Amino acid sequence: MIPTNTPWSGLEAGKVDTRRVSASARWNWFWAVMPRADVALVLQLSDLPNPAPELPKLRNLEIRFQTLPGGPILYVRLKDSAQLELFETLCRDVMAAGELAETEAEALERAIGRTFRWHYLLRGGKSEALSEESQKGLIGEIEVLKLLMSVLGPKPALTAWTGPSGAPKDFELKGDCIEVKARRGASQPFIKITNEFQLAEVPGRRLWLGVLAVDKVQPPHGRTLTEQIKEVTDMLEQSEPSAILEWDLHLADAGFDILHDYSAWRWIVSPPDFHIVTDDFPRIAAPIPLGLSSVSYSLALSACAPFRADWCALQTNLIEAEKL
Repeated sequence: MIPTNTPWSGLEAGKVDTRRVSASARWNWFWAVMPRADVALVLQLSDLPNPAPELPKLRNLEIRFQTLPGGPILYVRLKDSAQLELFETLCRDVMAAGELAETEAEALERAIGRTFRWHYLLRGGKSEALSEESQKGLIGEIEVLKLLMSVLGPKPALTAWTGPSGAPKDFELKGDCIEVKARRGASQPFIKITNEFQLAEVPGRRLWLGVLAVDKVQPPHGRTLTEQIKEVTDMLEQSEPSAILEWDLHLADAGFDILHDYSAWRWIVSPPDFHIVTDDFPRIAAPIPLGLSSVSYSLALSACAPFRADWCALQTNLIEAEKL
């Protein structure tokens, strides 16, 4: 039974029944009830996208393209009626994002990207916010990601960001790999290398170590992790909304949930210092003696100083490698 105080009240179950959301909306949004009495949001399209974009796969939502007698649609269907109130919030947020688009194709991209942003809401995210150390690490990687976006563009930079997926290096590009370490600015001048693979050579690629200070501060100084992430999201929405989907997936892999409250932590970030990792760079790297594994150690920044390289040098290498 659909509650009367929802947008779906009055729609008939047992068939696909729809009601236009608003006559003044830029795009063709409809509230819908599907044959099994599941509520849905529908975006009517002029044409199906070709190729079809990847769609979110969520436990309590079904998101699909379908061709009906009246034309193709994208629909988002709720499979768990207990989540109805949250689902209505999701639908209105998805429509708000789509309404910012100038073309139907962009509206579709924005709708899909915003649905990905809600992936934790209806499938069940992590019960706890990221720890302080995890927040620092994620902020450090995002700072380097922003630099790469400025050089390569959002999509290539996001494709190169492999840290959240558990890869040995935080960024893997055509000719270069980058390992990022975030530290407290006032801490001892060491960084923690957590395994023998982080600074191991990658055949055919240069390896760089990026080190930056991420310090916790008191309000009103600094920004929260959520604010740091919103900055990148807003930039993508304005410049390349089709990249939001990959951005959201990376954040999910990193354990970030938009529903968690990060207001208790505010951070300031220093520009990263980069080092080129060559044969004589101080490190313990694979292969290591048989029987040893998960080798962690502290690396003195003073020992890294002879290998310092400025961002311009790294940027030049990145651009040249991407051209090959």
